[in-house]
Amino acid sequence: MSSERVTSSDLDIEVPREGRARVIKASRHVKVISLRDLRTPDMEDPAAIPPLQAFRGQGSISVEVSRRRAGLPFFHRNLDADELIVCLTGRARWETEEGTFNVEEGQAILIPRGIAHRPAEVSGDYLAMEIKVSGRLDPSL
Repeated sequence: MSSERVTSSDLDIEVPREGRARVIKASRHVKVISLRDLRTPDMEDPAAIPPLQAFRGQGSISVEVSRRRAGLPFFHRNLDADELIVCLTGRARWETEEGTFNVEEGQAILIPRGIAHRPAEVSGDYLAMEIKVSGRLDPSL
């Protein structure tokens, strides 16, 4: 036997006994997305939740993009997922039932499920990625 073939619903790989493996078939491909060019519902409607779902995992994770231009007019409480909100550009003042937090470019805020929160104020260039996980997120730093 000179090689072995590894298959799944998304990928076929040929693995030779010597040398490098090669991908024969891939039904999923690398994709580049320009987050700054996306139009998100929360740009026009301050009450829009969720902003824009960009990626969805099987069951337990979603990645959303927010380009909010005004604060959320009410508090939100997610009972299904912990939320990690990464500020990519701009800044936001987050109000939670545990206090107020200023989050700037390059920073993230972790909001455990069940905690009421809202971005009360955002800068005009605000761009954030919101990662929502049904499992528990704990900081390892």
